[in-house]
Amino acid sequence: MHTEEKIWSYLKAQGLTNAGAAGLMGNLYAESGLQPNNLQNSCEKKLGYTDAAYTAAVDNGKYKNFDTDRAEYGLCQWTYPTRKKNLRLFAKNAGKSIGDLNIQLEFLMKELAGNFSTVLAVLKKADSVQEASDMVLLQFERPADQARRRRLGGPASARSISTSIRRKEVAAAWDFPTARWRR
Repeated sequence: MHTEEKIWSYLKAQGLTNAGAAGLMGNLYAESGLQPNNLQNSCEKKLGYTDAAYTAAVDNGKYKNFDTDRAEYGLCQWTYPTRKKNLRLFAKNAGKSIGDLNIQLEFLMKELAGNFSTVLAVLKKADSVQEASDMVLLQFERPADQARRRRLGGPASARSISTSIRRKEVAAAWDFPTARWRR
């Protein structure tokens, strides 16, 4: 199963509607390309790390400024010191890498269920990808330049993800050799 499908399945299992999952995933795609070990490109040169090297250095304790370096990291491109610290401690307590997809999804849901419960409530009821995407952008990500962030493609990525997943769901439900729906 590809990363996109793993994220979709996880979010759906958490009770998000199709529109809610697609809206959230579109924003994640615009942030990180759905890569859990993604270090903000502009910080790679500044810090002297690739995505993998940064992740490993944080995991093994060699790099100690993860919490406060303001470098965007992970699926959500976490930046704020308290959120990055909480991600690091969440992964450490689970004995996993900060770049682990499942850890980041669990941490994302923990954040949504905690300080961002209004966002989660919308994602669980949304019937519009745009509504879900906007809620994630405006209330969860809260970028300084929201107009620029919109141009980066959160809503467009969300619609593309939604269409892609729907095609896969239809393909999985249709038995092409017998031309009948699987039950």
